[in-house]
Amino acid sequence: MPLCAIQGVKAYEVIPPAYSMLGEDTTCVKPSGQSYLLRNEWVSRGIAPATLLTAGFLTWGERKDVRAVRNRYVPNFSNRMDDYLQYLPVLGVAGLNMAGQQGRNGWKRQTFNWGGSMLIMGTLVNSVKYTSKVMRPDGTSRNSFPSGHTATAFMNATFLHKEYGHINPLYSVAGYASSSYVGASRSLNNRHWISDILVGAAIGIISTELSYAIVDHFYDNKGDYFSGFMLEDEINKPSYLSARIGYSFDVTDADPEVLGVESTLEGAYYFNRRWGISAEATFGHYPPGQDGRNVVDDFELPDVIIRNPRQDFQSMGMLYFMTGPQYAKFMGSIFLLQAKLTTGMTIGTTGEMSLVGIAEDKATGIKSDITLPFVEYKARPGIAFGSGVTFTAMMTPRIGLSWFIDYKYTKLTFDIKPSGKTFGDQLDYIRERTSFSLNNMSSGLRFTAFLN
Repeated sequence: MPLCAIQGVKAYEVIPPAYSMLGEDTTCVKPSGQSYLLRNEWVSRGIAPATLLTAGFLTWGERKDVRAVRNRYVPNFSNRMDDYLQYLPVLGVAGLNMAGQQGRNGWKRQTFNWGGSMLIMGTLVNSVKYTSKVMRPDGTSRNSFPSGHTATAFMNATFLHKEYGHINPLYSVAGYASSSYVGASRSLNNRHWISDILVGAAIGIISTELSYAIVDHFYDNKGDYFSGFMLEDEINKPSYLSARIGYSFDVTDADPEVLGVESTLEGAYYFNRRWGISAEATFGHYPPGQDGRNVVDDFELPDVIIRNPRQDFQSMGMLYFMTGPQYAKFMGSIFLLQAKLTTGMTIGTTGEMSLVGIAEDKATGIKSDITLPFVEYKARPGIAFGSGVTFTAMMTPRIGLSWFIDYKYTKLTFDIKPSGKTFGDQLDYIRERTSFSLNNMSSGLRFTAFLN
């Protein structure tokens, strides 16, 4: 097969360092085993932003519930790092250029690509912001949807990925990790809803992809220093870093009233194509089932009458740190099945049980909402066991989109005492301990970057 060339330039003369081992006899390696749909360039480019857009619209009705998670665990979070980290990936590109690392393009063409990305992203974000007029969660202004910080961060991360991701996937991992922090921080800072962040990320990615498509069309090639063909080698050792999010429920509950949410950072090192060892850190948010019915009749305190009292249990938060063996099975050229067994420890958060109702002042008749904490609980650290299966479809030779199912078992022990907020130290002598088992099943999506 003859050597591929672009505009009369031999591939081996411009091939990036990551492919330099191919030498001058490099040939075009065409994808084998892939469907035409997945080989289509715009389909592969569009999978990530389409997934984020879909998730953004699906979570629109759940955005207040997600905000409640933030208010439950970090109500006073405030950090300005997201103002600066949104630009970190583009500074990375500049730094690599100054260090002499050759990317896909020279600095002039990089400037055109980045400038076009900024123009497209800014136009899309501001057009939607000032027509939708969605109120921010902190109530300061009506320009919440979508998140401009997140769009900028993911636009810059995709810029870094396009320029240097083919040389080393860790550049892409670093860029998207920093942009993901920016998105999470916008929620933690109470500046954006989850739907704002997901749609902002989608706009950022597609803005850079559109800019590169326009500039590449103008230059009539795929890059100053890029060969323009895709190598479809199989992954020898599927070591990876990933982030995943999904819904969860207790399998012992035949009719769960509410679903929990889990988010996980996970990685694995493989010794060969089949066997490796994984490690993961998971945060789980598990709201208790509450039917909202009154649990007691109206009752009187010295100055007020509590009307319509009902029980309110704060959600349970758990941190899991797990590790264990993992097995991989390649299914054709683009699908990968992985299974794992894990063990580790859990750390639980503190919480309260309260009576919530309406307080009616006896003297004035004025009514207001009231919350009376009556019990505090604290989960003790425990041992957890788990298993899981993940099915991955490769979007690029090193990036995959996965669907996962995980199971975790742990026996939880809680220390319970009367709330000091309501009773002070008058009932400190009362202490109880209770235990129960949590059989938790979770399922959702995982974004995976393979490192080999």
